[in-house]
Amino acid sequence: MSMFFKPSDAPKNAIELLEELTPLVGGLENSSIAGVITTDALAQNLIQYSSIANALNSEIPTYYLEPTNGFSTKLLSKFSEKSENILMGKVYTLGELLDALGMVRDDSFVFVSNFGVLEEIDKKGMLELRKIVDRKGIFLVLSHNALEINELNLISEFRRLFFVPELFEYLLVMRVSGYRGHYRLNLTVLKAPSEFVKNTGEHSIPIDSKVKMILE
Repeated sequence: MSMFFKPSDAPKNAIELLEELTPLVGGLENSSIAGVITTDALAQNLIQYSSIANALNSEIPTYYLEPTNGFSTKLLSKFSEKSENILMGKVYTLGELLDALGMVRDDSFVFVSNFGVLEEIDKKGMLELRKIVDRKGIFLVLSHNALEINELNLISEFRRLFFVPELFEYLLVMRVSGYRGHYRLNLTVLKAPSEFVKNTGEHSIPIDSKVKMILE
């Protein structure tokens, strides 16, 4: 049943996805969804392990879901001393993801990797996902590391991978480039909360220290 409520100006809990992104898009708030497309393994590892570590370091229940076997607790331990506190699971369809979200604790952080390969993604399922996130106050990141994307039509790429991107508070594309041992995060912000709308567009951010944590 739909209902009305009065918006609150009280500060909400937020988790930094990546510290270098915070001045541009802020943190991920309760009951929010971030859709992130990465185009290389470095960018995927950066957003994945940094955001998970930030949630763990904030003592927030943290879950990781994916259809493959791409997670490294050894790499996570470079970002957080609390790496043993994460809970992991496998999902292969949107229905299984909805079931998993129904089991996580309220106000939890959930990172889903390779979302775009899940089966049975449709509008009804995505609306149900949105309802669960709102009801349980979940911080949700849906990510996909794409081997190739159409850079000239990124909106169509988000629609292809996430089906209903209008349901998301954040839409980000991340790529890492390197030259002579120095690295930059090349970021496209397609959507962010209203207070950060001025930062919609392209950005290039030095990211040496974080990349070296991964490569060491």
